[in-house]
Amino acid sequence: MTIDKLADNRVLIVLCKQDMSDFSLDYSKMKFDDGHSRKVLMRILRLACMKEGIEINGKSVLLEAINFDEECYLLVTINSHRHKRYRLKSNKNSLCYHLGGSGNFLDTIEQLYRQNVCCNHNSAYMYNNEYYLIFDYPSIPHKLKRVLSEYGNKGKNSLSAARVKENGKQLCRNNAIAQIGKFLV
Repeated sequence: MTIDKLADNRVLIVLCKQDMSDFSLDYSKMKFDDGHSRKVLMRILRLACMKEGIEINGKSVLLEAINFDEECYLLVTINSHRHKRYRLKSNKNSLCYHLGGSGNFLDTIEQLYRQNVCCNHNSAYMYNNEYYLIFDYPSIPHKLKRVLSEYGNKGKNSLSAARVKENGKQLCRNNAIAQIGKFLV
């Protein structure tokens, strides 16, 4: 068995024909579903990473196996980052509408402003060169919904509103429809 450190997070393990028979491994039957194969592969993986000074506890590990000339090549990749979990700071429900380009955004604002529906807690954002309207309450009047659904798409949950607020550029903080709409009419 030979072990080579390819990078800070990648190790190559080569098992020769003798190693495969010593560990009672058969490439065609080698799967993580098989208890014996999983135990042996985990033991080899831990030994190789310990020898090369790579920590694997609490990290995601990708193991790839290739059979070549009666040898088995195991490529181990350790990813230190896990999937991020987002938790919202406030329990306030927000509605987020994705309006796309500037033409759609301005047309929507103009239509909403002309309807003169009282709607104070809304803000406008630009995120990834696209425009968003965020309403800081869980429901909006039916007239607004009709216009917004015609020009844009509603975000799936309050997480989409939080993502836009955190990463987007704020165009208008309070009462965006009235603030921007008065210049369009």
